[in-house]
Amino acid sequence: MKTFVSSLRDQFRFSYLVAPACLSAVLLAGCSDPSPTGPPRVKTVPVKGRVVVDGGTVQLPKQVMIQAHLNGVAESGELEPAAFAVPEGDFSLSTYETGDGVPVGEYTLTFRLGQRNLFRGNFEGDDFKGKYADAKTAEHKLSVTGNETGPIDLGTIELSTK
Repeated sequence: MKTFVSSLRDQFRFSYLVAPACLSAVLLAGCSDPSPTGPPRVKTVPVKGRVVVDGGTVQLPKQVMIQAHLNGVAESGELEPAAFAVPEGDFSLSTYETGDGVPVGEYTLTFRLGQRNLFRGNFEGDDFKGKYADAKTAEHKLSVTGNETGPIDLGTIELSTK
């Protein structure tokens, strides 16, 4: 027969060992909602290209960051498709998920050559010294109509640090 003390000890052990595990399982199940958060997603068109810097490839840890700025929209944190070129220069613009593309619209492309700081979650520096960073004066444009039958290929975009 169990004594009153051993019964209390068993209940105590259950409440401090099993109950937290059950609570954790319930909380994790609640966090696995696959539905997207935020505003509804709009259709995107894949956009790819290649950047060449000073006639060659970029050596890590440096990377080229490409951003597509919707013309006529002030910077407001709205959708801003972006990409990081791989060392060989290839890139695919992303809006919601990696490589998913860009919504319909007229865009200006900006470029920065710097380094991703994974600890701070930002991009630092610009070896182009701002030459390609201002959407108001940038010369590289992108037009997405939504009638494209495949990915938009921007071809090779040549940039210079000089």
